[in-house]
Amino acid sequence: MMFEKNSTVRASCHCGSIQLDVFLANGLDKIIRCNCSMCSRDKGFGMISVPLEDVLVVSGRESMTEYTFKTETSPHVFCIICGVHTHHKGRASPNNLCINVCCLEGFNSSSFEKKVVTFDGINHIKDS
Repeated sequence: MMFEKNSTVRASCHCGSIQLDVFLANGLDKIIRCNCSMCSRDKGFGMISVPLEDVLVVSGRESMTEYTFKTETSPHVFCIICGVHTHHKGRASPNNLCINVCCLEGFNSSSFEKKVVTFDGINHIKDS
């Protein structure tokens, strides 16, 4: 599947309980790989950052649980059934949601390695 600019793609957890529609204004032009304690323990997943208004929760609010740590400003959302981290509120960009790119329908990581950028979450600008 291609992730075209100005398209909407479905994101979901493993069991399918949580379903999100994500509008991709820029397609998948940049995938962020963070090295913070949370991301590095979560299989080093990549994420995309999109404006809050570009994400619609289609179903699964009852299956969502949040985990916050350190500054407690960036709740991370997980499925209570399968445990998959689907998204979290961005700390560097609080008006954005960071979506686990591996939850996007049709995503194949090997096709996007050249678009991955690293983010130094260990030395986050909000922690200084």
